[in-house]
Amino acid sequence: MTTNRIQALADGIFAIAATLLVLELPIPSDSTDLLKDLAHDWPSYAAYVVSFMTIAIVWVNHHSLMDCVARADRGLLELVLLLLLFVAIVPWPTALLAEYLREGTQGSTAAVVYGLVLGAMATTFTATWWYLKRHPQLLEPGTEERVPTALRRSLVGPLVYLAGALIALISPILAFVVFALIAVFFAVSGRRGRPVAT
Repeated sequence: MTTNRIQALADGIFAIAATLLVLELPIPSDSTDLLKDLAHDWPSYAAYVVSFMTIAIVWVNHHSLMDCVARADRGLLELVLLLLLFVAIVPWPTALLAEYLREGTQGSTAAVVYGLVLGAMATTFTATWWYLKRHPQLLEPGTEERVPTALRRSLVGPLVYLAGALIALISPILAFVVFALIAVFFAVSGRRGRPVAT
């Protein structure tokens, strides 16, 4: 199978997931101090920015990955669908985190869920690079040398999201900072022209 249909499906799911994030942004009703009410909802806006950045980075990196692929087999299709499953669900842990970030134990639970979902997404990306390394016949000629570097770098995502989920047990806000920093890391490192994956 060629990759055109995979990329079309992926683009649609990425677009829907990014759009659904916006629907969770709160709008204060009957406010007598709008600035104060907006400031009170800062977790919602911060979670939106971090999750949108993460989805955008994964989208860019998915295109980078698919540029290396000449054709797909069933195993690659299943990995891509698994990745898209986690992309599609990102708005849910984002809403949890926005709602409960400042609420002690509840905030820890929300941050752990967020870290585990994004960690699962990152792990699927790593698994996809690993699969391509094991099946070089799927690759475009001349792209084989990109795969080992991408695979090594992709390991950063699962490890940091797992660390963030563990940190969330102590401090959900600190865990959120970790989640924000990993998005910044991949955004900055991706601009150097090297294949990366979250």
